[in-house]
Amino acid sequence: MNNEIDENEQIDQSNLLLSIIVPVYNVEDYLNICLQSLINQDLSPDLYEIITINDGSTDNSLKVLEDIQNKTDRIKIVSQENQGLSGARNTGIDIAQGEYIIFVDSDDTLLSHSLKNLIKIMSLNNLDILEFGASGITETGKITYTASINTNNKVLTGENYLATITYMNSACNKVYRRDFINANSLRFLPKVYIEDIEFNTRAVFLCEKIMAIDIVYAHFLQREGSITRTKNFNKSKKMIYDILTVLNSINDIAENKVTKKSKAYKPLKERVSSLVATMLLRVLNETKDYDIKKNIICKLKEVDLYPTKYKAQTGSKRLFLKFANNITMFSFACKLMIFINKIK
Repeated sequence: MNNEIDENEQIDQSNLLLSIIVPVYNVEDYLNICLQSLINQDLSPDLYEIITINDGSTDNSLKVLEDIQNKTDRIKIVSQENQGLSGARNTGIDIAQGEYIIFVDSDDTLLSHSLKNLIKIMSLNNLDILEFGASGITETGKITYTASINTNNKVLTGENYLATITYMNSACNKVYRRDFINANSLRFLPKVYIEDIEFNTRAVFLCEKIMAIDIVYAHFLQREGSITRTKNFNKSKKMIYDILTVLNSINDIAENKVTKKSKAYKPLKERVSSLVATMLLRVLNETKDYDIKKNIICKLKEVDLYPTKYKAQTGSKRLFLKFANNITMFSFACKLMIFINKIK
C-alpha cells in the first residue's frame, strides 16, 4: 500500500487541523527560508497555523518575522524572554489550537506537498504519533544523511514501537496529536540539551497508536556552531550533565513504569547504555577537569548504571563501553586526554 494519498481525496475542513510550532532564537539568516517552506504547502491556509516563538532573540529575527507577517499574514508571533528551545516549544504547545502538532526548528525546512499527506495518515489511522523521514543538509545543499523507517502501514503500540523500531530522536520528524500530548502532560524538560530524546521516549512509551512512513518530508540544516559540534568547554560540560539528566529519566521509565517482562524493557535499557557511552565519550574527549569524570562515574554507580549491564544500540558504542567499563583504563585515558587538552 502506498503511503501517498490520492490528490483528489478530501480532508475534514471543519476545524483547525494543524499547529506548526517554530522556536526562534538568533536565526535571522535562516528564518525566511524556513517559514516560506511552511507557507508554500498543499494544505489550505485556513486549516493550519504557524506559531513562531521569538525566544528573546538579540539579532534581527523579530524584524524578519514581522516583515513576513506583514506580507502574508500567515504566521503568529509570540515573544518571550529567553527560555531555551524547550521553553519555546512548551509555549507553543500551550497556545496551539490545531488537532495535530508539528515542531520545526527555525533553520530547517519542510518539503513542499508534505502537510496534506501527513494529516491524512494521522486522521485515517487515528494516530497519536506519526514518524516520517528526514535528511540532513549542508548550507550548500548537500545531503549528508537520510533517516527513514517504515512500519509498512502497521499501527503499533508504543511498547511495540520501543521494542522493534530504532526511531529518530528528533521531535521535528513527527506529527503529534495535540490531545494526546496534553492528556499526558507531555512537555520538554526546560533548559536541557538533547531534550528531544527524553521527550520522545516518554511520548512513544505512552502512546497507543504510532506508525512510521519512509517518505522524506523534512530537511535538517547541518551548520557549524551547534551544541553537538561545539568546542566550548562550558557548553560541553553542560551537555555532559544534561545527558546524565536524560538517561536517568529514561532509566526511570524502564525501572518504574514497565516490568522486566515487558518487550520494551531491554530496548529502553539499551538506550540508556547508549547515552552512557555518549556521555563518557564526551567526558573523555572534551573535559579539562578530572573531577567531572569522578563525579559522573559516582552518579552512575549510585543508580547502578556503571559499569553498564546492557549493550548499547550501535556497534561502535558497544565497543567503546567495553573499554569505558574498565574503570582503571578509562581513568588513565581521561587523565591523559586532560593533559593533552591542556598543552594544546
